[in-house]
Amino acid sequence: MRINRRLVSLLYIISVTIAFTTRYADFSYKNNHVQLGIATIWITIAFAQMVLNKFCFKELHRNEYIWIIKIYLLPHIVIHFYTIVLMILGKVSWNYFSTNISVYIPTLFALSSLYLFKVDAFKYCFIAMGISWILSVSISLIIKGPLIFPHALIQAYINPYDNLGGLTINYLELHDLVLAIGYVLTFYLAIKRRYKKKDFIYFNIAFIIMILGIKRISILGIILAVMFYKMNQRFSYIKQYRICLLSGWIAFALCYGFIWILSNGSAFYEFASRMGVNLMGRNYYYSAIVGLTQFKPSFWGLGRNVVAKLLATDLSYLRVGGVHSDILKMFAENGFILFGIWLWYYLIYITKQYQKKFNYQAAVLYFTLNIYTFILYLTDNIEVYFICQVIQIVIPVTYIWNYNLNKKM
Repeated sequence: MRINRRLVSLLYIISVTIAFTTRYADFSYKNNHVQLGIATIWITIAFAQMVLNKFCFKELHRNEYIWIIKIYLLPHIVIHFYTIVLMILGKVSWNYFSTNISVYIPTLFALSSLYLFKVDAFKYCFIAMGISWILSVSISLIIKGPLIFPHALIQAYINPYDNLGGLTINYLELHDLVLAIGYVLTFYLAIKRRYKKKDFIYFNIAFIIMILGIKRISILGIILAVMFYKMNQRFSYIKQYRICLLSGWIAFALCYGFIWILSNGSAFYEFASRMGVNLMGRNYYYSAIVGLTQFKPSFWGLGRNVVAKLLATDLSYLRVGGVHSDILKMFAENGFILFGIWLWYYLIYITKQYQKKFNYQAAVLYFTLNIYTFILYLTDNIEVYFICQVIQIVIPVTYIWNYNLNKKM
């Protein structure tokens, strides 16, 4: 039985490594079919295991696991259903209908990983991330040569348009993987309580990946999340929890404020220019999408995944796959009211649910990682990034199980 367990774990790590590796030198996947296919296999295996066990969760706390499924799947179902309702009412064209599998499958995969491997789910995912990075960078190094390293550092820290040695692609900036590594660093710098030798190895690997594949917004997210957690630790658990809720409402208002600023002319872009901030073309993407919205309660929204489809068709001249702001995307797709419900759900409701289901410490853990998530939401597309979706679910749950935070404090 132990051999079978080890074999399954090994197969999981190998397959997930393949799913996480999206670039091999100049070759990169044009879609996420490989990721979704591998994830679907493991979802099927997990479901089959549940059936064989007659839905007995053994050492897992049955109610906790069912709660985790509900809490993470519900928003995707509601938003998808809302879009279908808009289509029925004629507010959105049926031409934009989608299966929404880009969020369902990663979420179900994370939940399946937790079911199959329990507290080891995060460890196996992180090992796959590390091997994936080594595999991708090694192939780029062999094919493109050692200049990929100085070129990446110059692009990241000095000149984003550098083409040292004729290289135009930063082969170390593996977007989804590098941004997901930020969750790991936030976890180790702010939340992890006890360290073993392997934890220092994991941290060093994550740090190297982050430094070489630098994403400025990721660094900002880590710094703000860690500062929040450390400053919050000076208070009692209940006060920490209340600060999280207050901060959640502040973030709620700031997100609406961000949309309002974008909706009111060029003031935002002029301010960024005066501050010397290189928007990397985001002013064009933002303006194009904002032009399709209205900042008022009667704005129903464009519909789920419509922004991506527009960028691939009517707005293809922008040559981007995403608007590079999940805050703007979620407002544009969900409309004024559902956007607010979405913010409330992730910033306030889930934080409260973590406290009710587990304890104050678990709620603070979730909210701290959520700070990192929402910082990335400002200028990136991680809401549909496969690795980011998986890691942001797996880390808090495995930590709670590891340290028995399911016990009320």
